[in-house]
Amino acid sequence: MKTLLLGSLSLLLTSAAQNTPSASPPRAGMVVRNLLVIDGTGAPARSGMSLVVREGKIAAVVATGQEPAADLVVSGDGLFAIPGLIDAHVHISGMPWAPRTEQLKRVLQGGVTTVFDMAGDVRDTSHLSRAALTGEIDSPGIEYVSLMAGPAFFTDPRVIASSRGYKPGEAPWNREITRDTDLVRAVAEAKGAGARAIKLYAALDADTIARIGVEAKRQNIRLIAHATTFPGKPSDLIAAGVKMLAHTAYLVWEGSPPSTEFPKRARGDFAGVPADGPVMTRLLQSMKDSDTALNPTLWIFAEGPAKDDLANVRTPWMNAVTRRAQEMGVTIAAGTDGMIQGNDTLPLLHKELEAEVAAGLTPMNALVSATRGAAHAIGIDAVRGTIEIGKAADIVLLEANPADDIRNTRRIRYVIKDGRMVFQAGSGGNR
Repeated sequence: MKTLLLGSLSLLLTSAAQNTPSASPPRAGMVVRNLLVIDGTGAPARSGMSLVVREGKIAAVVATGQEPAADLVVSGDGLFAIPGLIDAHVHISGMPWAPRTEQLKRVLQGGVTTVFDMAGDVRDTSHLSRAALTGEIDSPGIEYVSLMAGPAFFTDPRVIASSRGYKPGEAPWNREITRDTDLVRAVAEAKGAGARAIKLYAALDADTIARIGVEAKRQNIRLIAHATTFPGKPSDLIAAGVKMLAHTAYLVWEGSPPSTEFPKRARGDFAGVPADGPVMTRLLQSMKDSDTALNPTLWIFAEGPAKDDLANVRTPWMNAVTRRAQEMGVTIAAGTDGMIQGNDTLPLLHKELEAEVAAGLTPMNALVSATRGAAHAIGIDAVRGTIEIGKAADIVLLEANPADDIRNTRRIRYVIKDGRMVFQAGSGGNR
């Protein structure tokens, strides 16, 4: 009897399921309709596409007309979607809260949805990072590093200021490293500060770099570095597992005698180490083979605050090496070594992308350097950096195609961060 009742119930449920209309797709939080989508991978643009956003993530990329109902529908007619831009080299701490948060808001509204802080006072930076994450402030997402360097660096007024309350070199996020340092503890404390990575800065030799590399790998924290750490050379850093080298200009020291004079890092022998010579060819091939990204920071040395009497020699060399790195398949990760200047309405990253194109990268190459390339170098490419299903819905809608002219990244109509509309300009968004 019991078997008969169960069988009858199963038959009724099956019949009901067969007669029930198929469920409609779940409602989306946002749909952006009828776009030309440039997904950040370097793939050709796709026209007539719609982006479906649920719970802050990209739920679908579909042909226009295939999208589900949504709480918010945004017309993308005539617009171009790119991933939110990533500046893989900024410095945030050191200003009072109000002006700093105002700067971060302008950076976000300028299309930069993630920044990577490359050393400062982690107490300030982590506070800002949490405030950005919780929505307390309008800001890009903030990733940051802890710093390690040799004793000679810890007279620098910047590191002293960012370690207040500690003896210079003893702050967990600004650590002096010597042969006697307990690296297990030092790396654990650097990681415990909430850092995405450890930055190797200056006054570190090859042996010390290698020992840090072993412990960082054991504790599963990323290493990035100034491209030369004096006396450590770029090849020493690559061998230790560093995943991003900052400043193309510093690569010149691979072909120079070892030096401890790190204040001269941007004043290398550019004439004596040809950009297309065997030293740089071997180095760039090693970067490609080791998946070590290059963070060029071209603009700051060519036209920005670091421009000096060597710029006329250094800039063509930087441009040639960055172009060769791109051609050889090295990941390029765009960064500014700043963030925004004064009362500028747009972040410096737009100038950096223009500098990359002036160096010989295509507009698409430059765009990838500030999306997938930067995300990969930082180690967040599983969740950000491209317009793909399952990634964070960080999206910038432009009024013109950046693959035609990189200056079109300035023509911003909308900025979406984690599925939330955070900026909307009027028509004519070129700023």
